Amino acid sequence: MLTKEVMILRELLDAKNEFVSGNHIAERLETSRVAIWSHMEKLRSQGFDFEAVRSKGYRLTLYPDSLNEALIRALLPRSAKDLNVVLCDRIDSTNSEAERLLANGQETPVLVLAREQTEGRGRLGRQWHSPDNGNLYASFAFRPEVSPARLSTFTLWMGVNICECINSFFRIESNIKWPNDIHIDGRKVAGILTEARMDADQTRDVVLGIGLNVNGDTSDWAQELKVIATSIRQETGSAQDINRFTAALAGRVALAYEQFVSDSHRAALKEKWNTYDALEGREVSLLQGNDKITGIARGIDTQGALVLEREDGSKILIRAGEVTIEK
Repeated sequence: MLTKEVMILRELLDAKNEFVSGNHIAERLETSRVAIWSHMEKLRSQGFDFEAVRSKGYRLTLYPDSLNEALIRALLPRSAKDLNVVLCDRIDSTNSEAERLLANGQETPVLVLAREQTEGRGRLGRQWHSPDNGNLYASFAFRPEVSPARLSTFTLWMGVNICECINSFFRIESNIKWPNDIHIDGRKVAGILTEARMDADQTRDVVLGIGLNVNGDTSDWAQELKVIATSIRQETGSAQDINRFTAALAGRVALAYEQFVSDSHRAALKEKWNTYDALEGREVSLLQGNDKITGIARGIDTQGALVLEREDGSKILIRAGEVTIEK
């Protein structure tokens, strides 16, 4: 259920910098002008500000720079209208919090956000550096009711949609490195971590975690990190609106999830992967046990496995592992 603050923000955002009369807002919210003022004061305490002109009404003039739950809810597109949003100031991990919420019966879909993570997780047990510096730490939780076998393409499908959303919103060119890293010019800007609980014949729930370097100042990073990672701010030359992007991303993920559950995504997955594949035609290697396997990346198969072409022309399928670009 939408709060009064979210409803007020929606009215003002829909006006697109025009004034909205207090009477109109009060009628839409079915409350008094005095109550409207009280809710607007609460929004002011969160970093919003408003211009008030007699006989004209109110206009939104200032937004908070950091993640704000009410603003994200107000900006959510129709595809994400049923999304529950939970914003934490400081937390161990958004994936961990999403798992706790699911265990306690939280309705899905739900989006868990944090301004800072103390134990952010990446693939293969790695830690994801997660300071409070304007980056995005988010986890989407679903109960898809699909067979475990269906999940083999889930991360890849979500990954290409996230990549496409990043490119469209920020007007940059990023691509995806199999299976779940998003890069700009060979440097990592985002990572994706999918975790699921499954029974023998059905997926109980799935959590899609995303860490995206949005407004992090790379000048503060250690030199070894600068070489392998980047941020949207670094690539665009300016700080970005993290609330509008979060709402846009939520809409894209919600739509992609519906396409995945309905199994209507398969043809589009191949097309999108070919568009955003960071490895296509590159010489790559990975370790399997004590063996190093090297070959040319040739996209993915229908189940999401990486296709690797060996020197003799044979092809093998890689379903898990850490891929390194050789050339």
